[in-house]
Amino acid sequence: MKKLFKTTVVCLLCLSIMLLIASCSQSTDSADGKSSPSASAGDSKTTAPSENNEDLGVKEEKEFYTITMYSALHPSYSLEKIPESGYYLDNLYEEKFNVDFDIQYVPATNEDEVYNITMASGDIPDIMTGNWDRLHKYSEAWWSLNDFIKGKYENLEKYFLDDPYVYALSAEQDGQIKILNMLSEQYIGDTLLARGDLAEQWGIDFSSIKTKEDWYDVLKLVQSKDDKIIPYMTRKKTEGLIQRLCEGWSGIKQYEFVDEDNTVKYGAADSRMKEVIEWLNMLYKEKLIDQEYPTTDTAAWQEKVLGDGVFLTHDNASSRITWAETEWGNLGIADRYYVAVAPIQPDENTLGYTTIHYPKLRGGLAIYTGAEKGKVDRILEMADYSFSPEGNILINYGEEGVSFQYNDKGEIDYIPEYKEAVDNKTMPEEKIIKGTFTSTLKLEPNGIYMPNNRKNENVIAAAKLYEDGGLIKRNWLEAIRFTDEELDEVTQLKADIKTYTDENLDKFIMGIRPMGEWDDFVAGYKNLNLDRYLEIYNTALQRALDLIE
Repeated sequence: MKKLFKTTVVCLLCLSIMLLIASCSQSTDSADGKSSPSASAGDSKTTAPSENNEDLGVKEEKEFYTITMYSALHPSYSLEKIPESGYYLDNLYEEKFNVDFDIQYVPATNEDEVYNITMASGDIPDIMTGNWDRLHKYSEAWWSLNDFIKGKYENLEKYFLDDPYVYALSAEQDGQIKILNMLSEQYIGDTLLARGDLAEQWGIDFSSIKTKEDWYDVLKLVQSKDDKIIPYMTRKKTEGLIQRLCEGWSGIKQYEFVDEDNTVKYGAADSRMKEVIEWLNMLYKEKLIDQEYPTTDTAAWQEKVLGDGVFLTHDNASSRITWAETEWGNLGIADRYYVAVAPIQPDENTLGYTTIHYPKLRGGLAIYTGAEKGKVDRILEMADYSFSPEGNILINYGEEGVSFQYNDKGEIDYIPEYKEAVDNKTMPEEKIIKGTFTSTLKLEPNGIYMPNNRKNENVIAAAKLYEDGGLIKRNWLEAIRFTDEELDEVTQLKADIKTYTDENLDKFIMGIRPMGEWDDFVAGYKNLNLDRYLEIYNTALQRALDLIE
């Protein structure tokens, strides 16, 4: 029977003291002499067959292991919501791999405190989860996994060792993989969203709208049709204009970015930024973008979307489309709806791309050196299965016949009754297809993973638009790891540089500062030590690139 260890900071401290005393009785039974916990009745010395080994093509009996694991709860969850019987996929993995998960759930609100207490106590679970920076901080406590993986776990090897980008994002500076990162390979964050109902009413065909000139004409049409509707609006201030509206055609953003020559540059000081700001200044003057954008927050954005309306905006393709439709329905406005549209594409004179859609580092897991090698292999076996085609379908969609079925085109469709029960919150928590261990390894193929593993058509549509536009670029900023000294210096320089950037770009866009002063603005970065700032960034990036050369 699986034990779910639900804890608070107080009880964790008590347990840490007790287990620190118990640690004196540890035996040194791992092959390399590292201290590992003594076997207990529920640990690693019981041999039993795995009932579902046939499904995995594994015939031999598997030694039984209790796998201890640390897991922070999402802020929307509480300890009371965790089913006593455990999560669906955890139970399935226990059966398949002859393990028992003993999970220490921690509220996210005090995760940093509990994490540090756990690491200081010496009572460290076999698996620690968290974001990359938190895991990296304690990298000396984790197993190096390269030798475990190479030649034995082909799915992990292909993903973490053979892909240069993923390897650079995951490896320590000595080239060792100690953290199995969860990367959303086709992550969709904010996308451009447009009022589909108005486009249909006014004869706007989004498939033919590509360049910034095309979109200018569309925004002017919207303005001429209904001057109460805001043609374009953002709730992310200057970033929402430059990165969300312009990055696709300009190829830059206002802060740091990695150019096509693998060099970190600063967008606001780049020669291409002037054209971006001139275009935005034109849109602002003609009232094609929200006149209050520098001060518009989420609440104001929501009010305007639900009020007179906003034609073009940007936000999460899944959650915000659903939110808007729900809110409009509650207001008795059932005919309004948003659709995801492709980013503005570059013309023949520009090199555009978008980093709205790129492999995004989202944390992962590490294995404590106190875990015996047999446990390490079992954990990696489970992880390898999760990265296999079969396992990937399982953790993203669930089981065929339970949560999904294949249609006549061979595509995955969620079983309506299942989806309806999840959406309406009538499905018991323990029957929803999700797990704790697998949540650290989601691949999110084609951008379709959503909470509770529900297929979302809006996200799929958005992903396809970005892919078809050829505007996807891997973001090498994700691979940068600063030394402590570099981080201190970068942090000190960043504050003044960012303030100077935001204040002046807004002045240019709003016409407060004339474009004739652009060169003076760029020259002002010299006094802010921008050259040194970029030097630190490029030094750190080169270390990442050196790993794959």
